Amino acid sequence: MDSSYILSTINPVIGLFLALTFYLIWRKHSEKAYILNWSLGFAAGSIGYAFEFFHFFVTSFRFANGVNIFLPISMLFTVRGVCLRYSGQAPDRILLSAITLTGVIGCWMSFGDHNALIRGSVVSGGVLVAMIVAMHAIMKAPGRDKIDLCLLLTILSLTLLLPVRPLASFLIEGAPRTDAIEVTSFWVVSLKVGGLFVWMAFAILFLLRIAADLLAELNEQSVTDSLSGILNRRGFFETAEGMVLNATPKLPVSVLLLDIDHFKKVNDSYGHQTGDEVIRNTAAVMHSNAPETAVIGRLGGEKFAMILPNTNRRTALPFAEALRMSIERQSHSGVSADHPITASIGLAEGTGGPLEELLHDADIALYKAKNGGRNQVGTVGAEAFKGHSMRTPGRLVRALR
Repeated sequence: MDSSYILSTINPVIGLFLALTFYLIWRKHSEKAYILNWSLGFAAGSIGYAFEFFHFFVTSFRFANGVNIFLPISMLFTVRGVCLRYSGQAPDRILLSAITLTGVIGCWMSFGDHNALIRGSVVSGGVLVAMIVAMHAIMKAPGRDKIDLCLLLTILSLTLLLPVRPLASFLIEGAPRTDAIEVTSFWVVSLKVGGLFVWMAFAILFLLRIAADLLAELNEQSVTDSLSGILNRRGFFETAEGMVLNATPKLPVSVLLLDIDHFKKVNDSYGHQTGDEVIRNTAAVMHSNAPETAVIGRLGGEKFAMILPNTNRRTALPFAEALRMSIERQSHSGVSADHPITASIGLAEGTGGPLEELLHDADIALYKAKNGGRNQVGTVGAEAFKGHSMRTPGRLVRALR
């Protein structure tokens, strides 16, 4: 067993290990199709490099054929995974056309014209098209972070190196022929070593991308109410606190504190499943009617809150009235038509100060709406927010701590 025999196992084994790693991750998160594509990419590359190892046992397995067929397939799945991750869809027609044409020409030249330099340039051209597609998907994606930039830089580096390898091989060894290539030649060694480094770079960055995505999802789950789909108490306070604190008299904020009327009777009369449906529908009405800059959260039970930035009480009042009427018009499965679900809303304006104190003012306004007969909007003026350091938070605020 000579050294070339041993060295021929390095790339296939590493590729197989990476393919298995990403496959196991995908099994835990099967909704993320891009992870499966990356696994298939490593698997196809592993098969391509394994042709050199199989050649020691079956001479019909030629390393050039494995590279020409399976490395383009490997790049197809890799780029497809990148596109699915960053744009949500893959340009399969472009990728399949480029990779299929590359593979067909590469294989035809392997059996016909034995000029490996031309064949390698053709294969590199197909891979180059796939790399451009991947870079386009990343550059179009919103909210790119450092991992994305590193991946973009890696793909760009590979794109620039693709035409360099055939040129360097030509300058060092002349035009190689597929029927006379030595395993120790620059042509073969550069392909194997370069492929190994690219694999490792992609694997590290892909794993970092998956880990960052999962952490972001966990963080989102920790601040999202599982029933209504909007922010929970923690998420609402974290998001709205700075917004309220930085408000000014010229750029005030308004808060709407909303409470579903007679919600206990809804649960008692129609059951908790219907009550949950009412919660979800109310949250959906608030979300569909709110401006994009609004912060919406469920504070607990049947109580909701909404922050309207750069909005004074005069502007927020007609919005609150329209929201109240939209909730009243909303139908709910399981609730009879002669029993409309209504909500009372407390409105307060803040010009800078703690969020808890602004919620206290809104709680006072909500209490006025409840005492006034429910299904209405109660208000307190911006002047109620002054002297907040002298007051104790209301019962609702204390319950939220």
